[in-house]
Amino acid sequence: MPTGIPILSAADDLYPSMLEILARLVGFDTTSHKSNLEMIDYIQDILDGNGITSELHWNEERTKANLVATAGAGDSGGRGVVWSAHTDVVPVDGQSWSADPFALRVTESVAIGRGTADMKGFIACCLAILSRVDQDRLTTPLTLMLTYEEEVGCVGARRLVEEMRTWEGHVKGCIVGEPTGLAVVVGHKGKQNHRITFKSEPKHAALAPQMPNPIASAASVIGHAQSLNETFRSKGPHDDRFDIGHSWINIGRVDGGVKPNIVPEDCVVEFEIRNVPGHGCDGIATAINLFATGEVLADMRTRSDLSEVRLKQLSDTPPFSIDPAHEFVTYVRDAFGTEDPPQFVPFGTESGLIWGLAGIPTVVCGPGTITEAHTADEFVLLEQLKQCLQYLGSLPLA
Repeated sequence: MPTGIPILSAADDLYPSMLEILARLVGFDTTSHKSNLEMIDYIQDILDGNGITSELHWNEERTKANLVATAGAGDSGGRGVVWSAHTDVVPVDGQSWSADPFALRVTESVAIGRGTADMKGFIACCLAILSRVDQDRLTTPLTLMLTYEEEVGCVGARRLVEEMRTWEGHVKGCIVGEPTGLAVVVGHKGKQNHRITFKSEPKHAALAPQMPNPIASAASVIGHAQSLNETFRSKGPHDDRFDIGHSWINIGRVDGGVKPNIVPEDCVVEFEIRNVPGHGCDGIATAINLFATGEVLADMRTRSDLSEVRLKQLSDTPPFSIDPAHEFVTYVRDAFGTEDPPQFVPFGTESGLIWGLAGIPTVVCGPGTITEAHTADEFVLLEQLKQCLQYLGSLPLA
């Protein structure tokens, strides 16, 4: 009968080792626009120390890399159970931290530092186990998959989709360790970010009645987006598995103009769509873009042929939904000993790519909470880290 993950040393040694690893991970400033290679080098050293080889999948500039490493596969090519996480963190700019965000602080109850919840705490738990796993006793392989630039649109994971598709028949499933408070999550909304730029001619405000106003044009598009929101709220489609059971367009940034006595030259609107499964972001974005480049642009050009409306999609994170009764979901819940029903959450992860595009059965489950992610003095409860080690170590792989 399969048992939990075999460890070469006493289980009591894992927790202090995990905290040491977490301190090093937090010390690497892997904000999304920066390189993650120093952190990847450190992780490779840990894995190499236990005879686990890793492969890197680079970005075009070779300034960042995804890492894939498998323990216990031998020559079988198996991937077994995958532990997946992203290495990048969000910026600390403009946040009021009480101390250095990139120096781990451990109190009696929490570990504080950028990325502790999202999601270096989970990575530290994985590495503590992998640094001591007895590969010879693994009957099911164990794979670590780390990505870059998740926070700006799942860039690294998207580049791994074709690689993951080659794992068909060699993989059991994937646990994405985003902060869920260790609840097992089986679904989340998708999201896309878009930018619309309205441009015309800057003129003296005395001529304003004769000129198109990019800010006013942007306001028309914002109003159209809000009317779509009200339609989503009242008519759906609805998905009652989510606390907010419909899609929504959030206007997150508006920037334009210089001062009141100048007709503005341009205005930029950035918005995010969060969609329930089955209600595609593409269709919602198309409705907004058609209004902007159709009715709004036509109105602008009645007053200036130089008017332009430019569109750009900034990111795309697919929605995620797996049957709560799926065999892999049951496998994870049984191993973790949880009787709580699987959950659906509003935030996005790489699971929509791993399950939806690569076809690998996936759940989301990790230490920390989404309410602490991205915040000043971000933290994870020490008890959650201990429980995460226990959960991961209980997977029946030997």
